[in-house]
Amino acid sequence: MNGKAATLVFPAVNQVAFAYLTAAKHRGEETVCAASVACDEIAAEGGTLYRLPTIYDADFPRQLLSLVAEHGIGRILCPLATVHDFMGRFIAERNLELKLIGQSPIRQQVEQHQQLMARAKRLFPFVQLCADGAPCISALETAGVLRQASLIYGESNDDKLAAMMGVFSTAPAGDVVEIGSLMGRTAFVLLYLAKRHKIGAVLTIDPWMLGEATQHDAPVSIQSLSGDWDFEVLSEGFHVNMVPFSDERHAHLRLTSAAAYEVYCTDQAICCTTTGTPVNYAQKIAVIHIDGNHDYESVKKDCELWLCKMLPGSWLILDDYIWAHGDGPYRVGNEFLAEQSERVANAFVCGGALFIKFR
Repeated sequence: MNGKAATLVFPAVNQVAFAYLTAAKHRGEETVCAASVACDEIAAEGGTLYRLPTIYDADFPRQLLSLVAEHGIGRILCPLATVHDFMGRFIAERNLELKLIGQSPIRQQVEQHQQLMARAKRLFPFVQLCADGAPCISALETAGVLRQASLIYGESNDDKLAAMMGVFSTAPAGDVVEIGSLMGRTAFVLLYLAKRHKIGAVLTIDPWMLGEATQHDAPVSIQSLSGDWDFEVLSEGFHVNMVPFSDERHAHLRLTSAAAYEVYCTDQAICCTTTGTPVNYAQKIAVIHIDGNHDYESVKKDCELWLCKMLPGSWLILDDYIWAHGDGPYRVGNEFLAEQSERVANAFVCGGALFIKFR
């Protein structure tokens, strides 16, 4: 077999197979799909879906080897544990010039879990440090938060999320606010922690609009990225990602920060997206995560509007204080620390974000 040998995906019947076929198409890899049952979704993604009998059928070896010879197959991906195990033995016993690629799905799950727990155990002492002696979530919960967050698109890294897990332990009762939600990675973390520590209701804010998303102070290459998004997909994706976690203590305002602030400060009802039930906000903030437009004027405006609502002992998380593409959050954060130092009880930088605890 040469380096251009095709990859057989068998049985091509699940999302693992679908994901592999999609990635293979983008990298120009030739694939052949086969299954013992029909799967229209896989057939649409991978082209022709060849039918093979089950691995228990006496004619399976003949039909498989015929397919391999016909299409120049050199690799086989088996996304089901039973078939992966069978195919490993089948190839070895017949000394075939075929390579079984990928791990057994069972072994893969075991290793992924072990890696996740290693991440959580590495981060847990830092969670405890940020909790400053207050009761905090467990190492097991830390792993759970990391795992769920990793399933949602976003750029907040483990260190920043760990710091968030810790500081919630010392936050007072009040509202939790996020400005700039994208698809919901940090929104999920805020929702979980607010509920876990009985902090209060969560308000997320993102207009999902091109004009608001464009970072005018950033390089042109960064500005142009905003146009790559389908903002309706962003909105829908955010709400899909929140379905398992959102409840009647969470609402989202698809408004600019300034417009959302006007609604927040009045008696207008802000309703839960999933149930339509009005959410009871205290209009005093326990934790705020500012991650909207990073232009200096935008960050400054967000802080001028919202930080007057901060409770004693509350936390500001100013995202991308350290940011390769601009210095808006950095400048605003430094100005706040210099001009309002009397309001600051503690401050540190983690994961690129500036964490400030109010006196």
